[in-house]
Amino acid sequence: MQDRIPDIQVRLAAAQLPALPQILLRIVELCERDDVGLAELGGVVGKDAAIAARVVAIANSPYYNRGRAIDTVDKGLAVLGTTTVRRIALNQAVIELFGRFRGARGFDLGPFWRHTLLTAVLARQLAQQLGYPNPEEAYLAGLLHDVGRLALLTVAQQDYLPLFDSRADEASMLEEERARFGMDHAQTGAWLAEQWQLHPFFADALRYHHEPPERILTAHQLVQSVALADRLGAVHPTRVEDLSGVLALWGLDAQNAANLLQIGQQEIKAIADQFGITLPDAPPPPAPVTEVAALDKVAELTSSRVIAQGALPEGAAEGSVDTTLVALAQGASLLFGARRSALFRHEQGRLQGRSLDGLDSRIDEIRLALPAVDTALGKAWAGKTQILLAGMSGNSLADAQILGVLGGEGMVCLSLAHEGMPLGVLVLGLDMARTLTLRQRPWALDAFAAEAGRLLGQAIRREAELEQTRQGLGGRFERQARAVVHEAGNPLGVVRNYLAILRGRLSDQAAPTQEIDLMEEELRRVTRIIQGLRQVDLSAAPERHRLDVNGLVQEVLRFCRLGKAEMGRIEVLLALEQGLPAVLADADKLKQVLINLVFNAAEALPQGGRLTLSTARWRGAKGGESVEISVADNGPGLPPEVMGQLYDPVATAKGGGHAGLGLSIVGRLVEELGGAIQCRSASTGTVFKLVLPAAG
Repeated sequence: MQDRIPDIQVRLAAAQLPALPQILLRIVELCERDDVGLAELGGVVGKDAAIAARVVAIANSPYYNRGRAIDTVDKGLAVLGTTTVRRIALNQAVIELFGRFRGARGFDLGPFWRHTLLTAVLARQLAQQLGYPNPEEAYLAGLLHDVGRLALLTVAQQDYLPLFDSRADEASMLEEERARFGMDHAQTGAWLAEQWQLHPFFADALRYHHEPPERILTAHQLVQSVALADRLGAVHPTRVEDLSGVLALWGLDAQNAANLLQIGQQEIKAIADQFGITLPDAPPPPAPVTEVAALDKVAELTSSRVIAQGALPEGAAEGSVDTTLVALAQGASLLFGARRSALFRHEQGRLQGRSLDGLDSRIDEIRLALPAVDTALGKAWAGKTQILLAGMSGNSLADAQILGVLGGEGMVCLSLAHEGMPLGVLVLGLDMARTLTLRQRPWALDAFAAEAGRLLGQAIRREAELEQTRQGLGGRFERQARAVVHEAGNPLGVVRNYLAILRGRLSDQAAPTQEIDLMEEELRRVTRIIQGLRQVDLSAAPERHRLDVNGLVQEVLRFCRLGKAEMGRIEVLLALEQGLPAVLADADKLKQVLINLVFNAAEALPQGGRLTLSTARWRGAKGGESVEISVADNGPGLPPEVMGQLYDPVATAKGGGHAGLGLSIVGRLVEELGGAIQCRSASTGTVFKLVLPAAG
């Protein structure tokens, strides 16, 4: 006998609850892919006015904007990057979804939002630590984990409102929900996820987020991430030790959890500010503590690792010196509200200034001879953080001038060092309120300076090692290049002579003569490539001409049919858009890119198949035009290990003289052509898309 369907479920089914927005479904799909580019993401974001407006607004915020107005989605995408835009889109879509629940209107959702956002942020962090490959899905599941509460509030407002506003413990609340309605909010949320046709694992993450830890320990990682995030998000930072036993089940400790919680608290405040959500103050600690004790606790938790993960943008630890400096400036803006920033590095016995925000290059004119012990800059170089207010009697003339250039009411000078070696002084321009606050909390500045010094030191070391490697390889390459040019010249000359003789013998046959023309042109191209190895001046501008893309694609196809036996077994489809604008490019390099892509596609179809070459015109939002060339096959797709390092030189198992350099050469040549390339690969085939700007 079947169990009776709870009355509340009947009411839910009849209530016409909000459908999951199509834009959210599309964003979920994009979050599952690693190859999403700015163009594709922009096409999705641009279709939703609210999301597009939010992207532009956040791109214009002080944290991201460096003085130029961002007035289009495309510009916003370029400033924010795909990861940030996907999160903005997820947040905006979920906020709109929650607003469609009738029961959510007119009530204070502040506590609900605080817990929802914190669970989402923690779920993403925990998913990364647990090795789950799609942390953005965990973030979305965290955002929706309590959506069942909104659904119950919508269909049973009078009965559920006391529970919605209740501060009772979770176990009591779940028990009361089941007693009144026959199902709790976790089950209700899972039911909704199933109606929205989300993946069963996603529905399970909502259904089991209140289950005991020992039950979810063997569940799917998405379920584990959300359940653990919900539990951690409900704990006060001063009582994380109470979860030590639970955390140990996942190999985590209380300090690690406290760090995650501290990062989460910082991030949800930023999200709330971005989206105009009013969050209530954090709940008070379970036991009274003095203000000094609370500050000490925060200082203890604000370790260098927290600063790095919570304030510095993604990838800061792996970038060049320039990208690391930009990351440090952004992190200082986020943490301390720095209006302007500059770095002073040691050069020939003096500190040389450099603007990090690009707003005033005259900072570069400031040079301060060391030891300069009477200046804040000199004292910071000696290792002591300095905090100044404009107009203080003890400020030196140099301090006053730097303050004036930075345009702040206060200034912080941070000593950056790595492994005992001073690297420079990071100078931040602040308003008065933030300067006064930081004078009471210098530990935050010291922690940031320590982490900033470590990142900058690693970047400097990396660049030095790369330069040393380049110099060693450069001499070796030049010697080998000269030998190749010398040795290849003779056989190429012989082949050209034989082709000339063959042309004379076949002068009365049109078709073979055309093929000889093609072979002679390719020989000339090979000769130019080899002679180019002798080019020492890498800064010389490449030779470019206006090219007919369709004609060049057809020429490449004719050559490939002659040069690759596999092409005889392959069906080739041409889809060339007529009336394309010309592109300004080096014809030899563009041919080399296309030949490599066509040959790779042919090798992926040893038993035959279909190869499609297509071209299309792209128009940007501001009227700029580009030309897209696509090479697609219906082969078995590229292995994951190849996709992971697509344009890197790799060892090859092809044999037959293959060097494993084809796609690495393609990537380099596309960059030299000023274009962009994307690849998508699945079991149904592989598509390479090359985009080049049209000639003016």
